[in-house]
Amino acid sequence: MRITSPQHYVAAGHELAVDPLVLENASKVISRIWSVNPNLFPLLTLNHLSVASGVDYGFLRNVVARKTGNYRQFLMRKRVPGRRRVRVISMPVPKLMHCQHWIVENILKHAKPSPDSYAYHPNSNPVFAARRHTNSVWLIKVDIEDFFDSVHEHDVYRVFRSLGYAGILSLELARICTMAAKWRPDTDERWARYKGHGVAYYRNQWIGVLPQGAPTSPMLSNLVMRDVDQKLARLASSSCMRFTRYADDIVFSCSDRRTAETVRSVRSQILTILNEAGFRPNRRKTVIRGPGDRKLVLGLLVDGKKPRLAKEFNDEIRMHLHYLGHPDFGPARHATARKTSIAAIYHHVLGLIFWARAVDKTFGSELLRQFNSIAWPPVSERHYFATMEQQENHR
Repeated sequence: MRITSPQHYVAAGHELAVDPLVLENASKVISRIWSVNPNLFPLLTLNHLSVASGVDYGFLRNVVARKTGNYRQFLMRKRVPGRRRVRVISMPVPKLMHCQHWIVENILKHAKPSPDSYAYHPNSNPVFAARRHTNSVWLIKVDIEDFFDSVHEHDVYRVFRSLGYAGILSLELARICTMAAKWRPDTDERWARYKGHGVAYYRNQWIGVLPQGAPTSPMLSNLVMRDVDQKLARLASSSCMRFTRYADDIVFSCSDRRTAETVRSVRSQILTILNEAGFRPNRRKTVIRGPGDRKLVLGLLVDGKKPRLAKEFNDEIRMHLHYLGHPDFGPARHATARKTSIAAIYHHVLGLIFWARAVDKTFGSELLRQFNSIAWPPVSERHYFATMEQQENHR
């Protein structure tokens, strides 16, 4: 049944002889959810989720109880100069992926993140974040280590509760959106007391974390960070600085001259806020840039009036276009030299060009013209350009 109003739901329930107390409680939940945002889907139970998403109820219940392995894991190499590091990607099985996509479209995309967050929500763009830090004299950059792994199922539970959903359903949604971390037993006694909500089948000794590879993880990480973002925003305001967060990258900046000691004090307060919230700052990536230093935010130079592409980025694109368009090389030989496929090099360079175009439309358009003049063999297209056009229209 499609719920158009609490009154409609109660009236339909009376016709089906549903217990009036059940209907009254359901009506309160629907009203509570819509008081947060009328676009949120008024989900009531796990069975309701099963019907709405088209995913088998028994499967979802086993996911919530952590009875089966529902993720396929593989390693992806991280680009860390001078170090060999990998990232574990956990891809949900198709049925779980389908349910998670449903949660994104019907719940998470209608929940508002902090206004200082510039990733993982509609029309977000790193260029917008970099723009906040132009004309910087001082820059503080802090990176959160193992960001998704630091978000636990009780954090996710609280997100769904804050959106108005019932306690037991919030637990079930949190389990569906997290993966049991068997390297991390649950030591939170308060959570252990209520996380099963009286359902013995749901009790589990392992704490769930956000999996890298699940479609729900990016938006949930944003929503979990709302309280932290508010604290960081208050710190920025009291320090007369600007603040943005793009996923796990936190940046503070100012355009006035002040002492290094003052800036270091702000950095210490940022680290304290993150530590108190359960996030571990990556000390290696935590830096301060002062007067005369090169200042990069998300790969863009911000020491001028507007964000600019870095020289090494421009050089990389020009190198690719030179070899791709050279009569003695071309796509096939260039791809072979780079130890990749023609399709991979095509999409990689096109992605770089669209990023350049988002920052500098004139320069990016000229690069795109050169790219399109290359004698490419048939390559399947991806929808980069439409996405970038949509984002440009929201500037």
